[in-house]
Amino acid sequence: MGHGQRVEAHPALVFSRCRLISRAEIAKVEAEPVHKDVPLKMQTIQWTLSVLIVIFLVLSLYFSVRYRREAEPKQRGLYSARMNICMGLMLVVIAVSQLFFFEDSATRRIFGTVCLLLGLFNLFAGIRNHNLFSRK
Repeated sequence: MGHGQRVEAHPALVFSRCRLISRAEIAKVEAEPVHKDVPLKMQTIQWTLSVLIVIFLVLSLYFSVRYRREAEPKQRGLYSARMNICMGLMLVVIAVSQLFFFEDSATRRIFGTVCLLLGLFNLFAGIRNHNLFSRK
């Protein structure tokens, strides 16, 4: 072959990562679901938990802004308590997703446990403070 000549590959073969594979293998891989080892119900639960995390994050930010702008002490206390409740729920959902829906590792277990403990503490403090400020 001289300079400028083109080499024609066999139409049923393709180079992929320095390995020759057939187009039939490519079609087989493309037809498989992306997360074939994770069942559809598990994916739905993970997606729902992700949506809940975002909702609680937005609510925490909302109540945080309302708390900072409020002048009346009773309303400030209520907004602070609601912010703690939302933050606690968000941390508990993060902990649940880390502990039960991903591959197990020591780092994930520690992170999930810390999030769970912080979340439960925030939730308890928020409910207690909400009851306290709603009575005044």
